[in-house]
Amino acid sequence: MNLPTPDWQSDDGSVTLYRGDCLDILPGLEAGSIDMVMTDPPYGNNYSTGRRSAVYRPDSRIELDTAAILEPLLNDTAAILEPLLNDTAAIYWCAAPDRLDMVLPILKRWQVVNVLCWDKGNCTAGDLEGAYGKQWEAIVYARTKRLPLVGGRDRDVLRIPRMSANKYQHPTQKPLALIEYMVGRHDSKTILDPFMGSGTTGVACVKLGRKFIGIELDPGYFDIAVKRIKAAYADGGLFNGKMHGEEQMRLEL
Repeated sequence: MNLPTPDWQSDDGSVTLYRGDCLDILPGLEAGSIDMVMTDPPYGNNYSTGRRSAVYRPDSRIELDTAAILEPLLNDTAAILEPLLNDTAAIYWCAAPDRLDMVLPILKRWQVVNVLCWDKGNCTAGDLEGAYGKQWEAIVYARTKRLPLVGGRDRDVLRIPRMSANKYQHPTQKPLALIEYMVGRHDSKTILDPFMGSGTTGVACVKLGRKFIGIELDPGYFDIAVKRIKAAYADGGLFNGKMHGEEQMRLEL
């Protein structure tokens, strides 16, 4: 089988990055080769920050990030992912709480186990007078087969604060500690992120000694991801053991 040509790969071959549309690249990956999908796709909320430019998310926002355009994108992505996952794979799929009605039916091709609540510790921007502040985001945990979680049962509310705004390199960037926690709950060897953004999942994989495959459409964020992953290698990469609780929350990007 001829795999796609990587746009960047680490010297040890553990990290492989592709710049392009995941719908074009995913079909070229090896069937049954993925142990975990960890991804944060567009939410369908027309999120705007004045920074984003891409095919699905043009000009100043994560645009075309609307439900009408997003639903077929996510459905097509999940359909292509299905044969890539092995029979003991885990899926972590970030979603806006008000889009779960769209996301959950797409993910029910697998066993949906939990909708985790990520408590960000503060509220995002929004209606300051006529609505409650949005302090949490959903992360759907699904799997192809039941396997014990590393460390046993934990609560479904993950209280890991957002980073300071001046540390963001992507408008919807997740804390490294959050991604490390979820990756660390499994013994998965190869982790895939088809919506890589600025590469936080890749950084987590370097630090936890896992293989990583990342795909990002936007050239600017792809370059940021490469830079961050190189920095993770330069910092020594693999931690000895998995990180939980307060130790995770001290991590900074």
